This record gives sequence, structure tokens and C-alpha cells, in this order.
Amino acid sequence: MLKTIVSKKGQVVIPKPIRDQLGLTPGTILKVHVEGKKIILEPLAEPPPEIFVDAGSKVAEPILREAKSLSDKAYRLLKDLGVCS
Repeated sequence: MLKTIVSKKGQVVIPKPIRDQLGLTPGTILKVHVEGKKIILEPLAEPPPEIFVDAGSKVAEPILREAKSLSDKAYRLLKDLGVCS
């Protein structure tokens, strides 16, 4: 049985043999939940690469311009209403 200690900040180190066995690397996202008096840490499954598309600048730039435009309009409206300065 391996042990670890909870730090002042509530951090724990997962022992290296367990990290190696599960393939945990820096940046791995873990789901945390409680079962009775147990803390369960489970690696979140990475989404499959095929769900991502390379949008490129022809798709991304117009969307970003529109988002900025809407944000600017909302800010002006809030400023006119005296909600923000």
C-alpha cells in the first residue's frame, strides 16, 4: 500500500508507480468525487481527435469579429444605461 500526505494547501502527490501505471502526465485532468469516506480520482477521457476540425482563419476571423462587435454594442448599451462607467 502506498501513502501520501495532504499539504497545507490541500494538495496530494500521486505516487510515481500509480502515475506510471495509469499513464498520468502533467496536465492530466482528474474527476474527483466521494464515495462514503473514500476520495476517488479518475482521469477524464480525452475527447477523440476526430471530433475536432481545423477551422482556419477564414472561419475563425469572421466569428471573432462578430463576437467583438456584439461585445462592444453590449458595453455601449450598459454604459448608456449607467450600469458601467
